[in-house]
Amino acid sequence: MNMKLNNKIKPSQLTSQVIEHLQGAIAAGDYILGAKLPAEPLLMKELGVGRSTLREAIRVLAHNGILEVRQGDGTYVRSLPAHGEPLAQRLRRARIREVNEVRRTLEIEIVRLAAQRRDEASLERMRGFLKIRHDALSGNDAAAALDADISFHCAVADAAGNEVLADLYRAFAFTLREALAVLWDADDGKASETADLHNRLVLAIEARDASQAVATATAMLDIHGATISCMEKE
Repeated sequence: MNMKLNNKIKPSQLTSQVIEHLQGAIAAGDYILGAKLPAEPLLMKELGVGRSTLREAIRVLAHNGILEVRQGDGTYVRSLPAHGEPLAQRLRRARIREVNEVRRTLEIEIVRLAAQRRDEASLERMRGFLKIRHDALSGNDAAAALDADISFHCAVADAAGNEVLADLYRAFAFTLREALAVLWDADDGKASETADLHNRLVLAIEARDASQAVATATAMLDIHGATISCMEKE
């Protein structure tokens, strides 16, 4: 948990980093609900910060209800952070419906931009991953098909020509793969059923038809949304 920070960082930035670090440690389970934090001198040494910086960070977290300072006793974890935990940690505990909603938000914009900005190399990558997906499904290799499916959508994200958006989608991809695995298990036919939609999506992107690309991506997302609704009713 050592975090050595550069002396050139402004005090306000340093405090923010300590807050982020402590929230991340709590979210990761390093400090469980009700646990007492290490004594102030030990935390100062572990984080590589001064007393005033640490106390300000604890004051902010206490004000937000995450920590509780008990005079003469110590500082305790009062609640889990609702915000500010590392993205990867938050994604690992996301529900499938939440994952699909985030996926819809990302992919609708991704396919719209990809239809406008794609090049021939990106189209070839998409086709290549779809072939691997098809071959894996034909060979009943669900794991390989899932990997190819995710790689295909990452290739579409790359074609959108926005590096931040592509990086965000890749950060999300591991959680998406886990959600798709559950959805495919819940309805074996969906992976094959969406094969034609994947091909139609590439054709729309190739034709630079953004509206058709969005409509095709929406149709795919709706299929998974229907599966989720059925799962929630069981």
